[in-house]
Amino acid sequence: MKKMLRGFLGVFLIGTCLVPGTAFAEVGEVAALKAQIDTLTRKLDAMESKMMAMEKPAPAPVTYIPPSGPEKKSFLQTAMDDIHMGGYVETQYTGNLDAGKGGNIGRSLSDKSKDTFSVPAAKVWFEKLANPEGGAGFRIDMMMGSDTRYFFNNYQLDNLGGVNGGSSGNSSFAFEQAYVQLVAPLKFFEGSKFLPHTVDIKAGRLTTLAGNEVIEGYNDWNISRSVSFGYAIPFTHTGVRAQYSLFDGFLTVYNGVNNGWDNDIDTNTYKTLENAVSFSPFKNTKWTTATYFGPETTNALQVDGPNGRKRFLITNVASWDATNKLSFTGEFDYGNQNRFQVNTDGNLDHRATWYDLAAYAKYKLTDKLAVAYRAEWFDDAQRYRNWTNSATGLSGTPRDLANTLTLEYKPYDNVIARGEYRIDHANAGVFNTDTRNQNTLGGQLIYLFG
Repeated sequence: MKKMLRGFLGVFLIGTCLVPGTAFAEVGEVAALKAQIDTLTRKLDAMESKMMAMEKPAPAPVTYIPPSGPEKKSFLQTAMDDIHMGGYVETQYTGNLDAGKGGNIGRSLSDKSKDTFSVPAAKVWFEKLANPEGGAGFRIDMMMGSDTRYFFNNYQLDNLGGVNGGSSGNSSFAFEQAYVQLVAPLKFFEGSKFLPHTVDIKAGRLTTLAGNEVIEGYNDWNISRSVSFGYAIPFTHTGVRAQYSLFDGFLTVYNGVNNGWDNDIDTNTYKTLENAVSFSPFKNTKWTTATYFGPETTNALQVDGPNGRKRFLITNVASWDATNKLSFTGEFDYGNQNRFQVNTDGNLDHRATWYDLAAYAKYKLTDKLAVAYRAEWFDDAQRYRNWTNSATGLSGTPRDLANTLTLEYKPYDNVIARGEYRIDHANAGVFNTDTRNQNTLGGQLIYLFG
């Protein structure tokens, strides 16, 4: 359109110049006419720009969305906000390489059946950690599987040895731990480099402070447990435990009082005392000493009062990370039981002692592959703990020796696969056969979650 108008003006100008009489036009008139043409051209340009803008599509209308208020949470969602959970599933196969050598495949407490698949443990835990500066929390560990019948005393007796309710000792479910946690600030020690600033108190069922190996199989280096884990030390305690630090965190100290070894309900009216000290004397090292002292029989057997039938245990565990791939651990346990009866001979003057030594090593071949080795020696001189008067062909002091080699592979961060070869030796026929040696194979697969 712009071109048409310009053309029209040009023709009009030429025509004006050609018609008669135009030759007599003044020069000023021609200049005025050119100025008018320029003005019209500028107006045409402005009109063309407006028309092009009008031809464009109109922008979409903007919809206003008011900000939403805070989402309302259910009571359960609010309660679970600061509660963490996790667990694991552990499956296993154990086989006896000595064909026809009986059913007791090992001296480990929980590995008693040969040539079988099993689910030793399936565990779920819930935890709310207390504020380290002061606050409250809790933890519950619920465990199921074949191992529960060995590690937990669910068949409860009263103080006189009578049935006190509870479930059977063969139950496949147990609370490994269930405690309330309180962290109390100690304001009067604030600023001290030697005394504690807080004390961490736990009340309920707690795992023991004794020994190196633990109930959670994935935290151990081998599939099978050591003889000492099953017979030298307790597994859990029900009571109260206080934890605090001294000397600017150099020492961690534990003090507690409980119902004794693996008793949810105390079988006597006296309590067991626990104490432990843990520290790092050198870089990449840790040393822990734990002691337990108290009566571990029912009141019906406390014929000599509270001073008799006491049990004492001391355990020492030292660990050293020699490199980022190679680690070592050593354990020494000693225990004794005063005034117990042997073979129902009516004599309560017997005194049992037991002790063990164990050495562990683990080497990471790659980020996913590692190999671990354990050597152990358990001495049960009075046949009080694992021999329990059942040994045949006894020759000298009853002893157990074992060597265990374990290969571990982690295909994923939350999966552990293990294979194991173990050799047991006892200086008496304890494998339901005449032999004193036994060779076993084991396989394990663990899935971790949380």
